[in-house]
Amino acid sequence: MAGQLARLAAVLAGTAIAGRRIGLVTGVHIAWAPRPAAETDGPVGAAVLARALTVLGGEPVVLTDAWCGPVVDACLGAAGCGPAVVLPRNATEDEVRTTVAALDLGALVAVERLGPNRHGRVMTMRAVDISASTAPLHAAFDLPGLPTGAVGDGGNEIGMGTVPLDVVATAVPHGSEIACRTPVDHLVVAGTSNWGCYALVAALARAVPDRGEALRALLHPALDAALLTAAGEAGGIDGVTGDPGLSVDGVPVADYADLFADLARLGSGPWPTPPHPTPRRSPSGSGPAACG
Repeated sequence: MAGQLARLAAVLAGTAIAGRRIGLVTGVHIAWAPRPAAETDGPVGAAVLARALTVLGGEPVVLTDAWCGPVVDACLGAAGCGPAVVLPRNATEDEVRTTVAALDLGALVAVERLGPNRHGRVMTMRAVDISASTAPLHAAFDLPGLPTGAVGDGGNEIGMGTVPLDVVATAVPHGSEIACRTPVDHLVVAGTSNWGCYALVAALARAVPDRGEALRALLHPALDAALLTAAGEAGGIDGVTGDPGLSVDGVPVADYADLFADLARLGSGPWPTPPHPTPRRSPSGSGPAACG
C-alpha cells in the first residue's frame, strides 16, 4: 500500500497548497459496548491530519454525525482545530450529499468511518449491525468529480469497496458479511486508522519538504496521548475492548510509542518537540473553522 499512501498524500498536498477545503469524514459509534460511545480510532487520526493539512495551507472540514460529535470535537479542539460539521442522526443520503456539495471541497477522505455492506447494512468487525446509529455519510463519496480517499483497518470502512470482496472475506473474520462496498480513488490500510493518518502525515512531510519540520512535529507520542485523553474525557472508548482508557483497538499507547520516531525518520527528519496548539473556534455563522 506504499503506492496508495504516496498517491493519497500527493492529492492532499496539492489540494491543501492550493488553499482548497478538504473534507475528512470520521467517527464510529460502538453500539455494543456497556456504555455505547464513539471509538477512539478515527477521531484522533482525523484531528492530526486536519492539523497537518492546515500546515500546508489547506482548510480541513471534518464531518461526523451526532452520535460521534462530542468525541470528534474534543480531538479537534485538542489539536487546535475548530469544530466538526455534525450531521443529524436522521440525515438522509440526499441531505448528506447536499451538505457536502455545498462545502465546495477539493477532496474527501474517510478515516475509520464505517459504510454499508453489499446488503446496505453497516456492520462492526464483530458483525454487529449498527446501521441504526450511523448516519449515511458514505453517500458523499459518490458525488461526481470529487477526488476521494480513505484510511481503514478492518474491511468494513468506507473505501474498502476498492478491495475485492473475496480478499476481505479471506483476510478478516466475518469478512464476507461486514465488507463495506463503498470504493474510493486511493485507499490506505493500516494496523489502526490512527496509525494510517500518522503515516499520511509522514508522507506529506516527504512530499512537501519545506513544511517537513512542522509536519514531523505532529508525529509524537505526547500529542497522541493528549488527543486520546481528550477523546476519553468526552466519552470515547476503545473500539475493540469497549472500555475507556489510553488504548486504540486494544493496543495500549505504550505498546506503539516507537511508531512515531520511525515515522518521523521516514518523513526525512529528526524527532522534534511536540506542538502545543491553542484551540480555535469559528465565529458564529462563519462556517467551518480551520486549525489554529
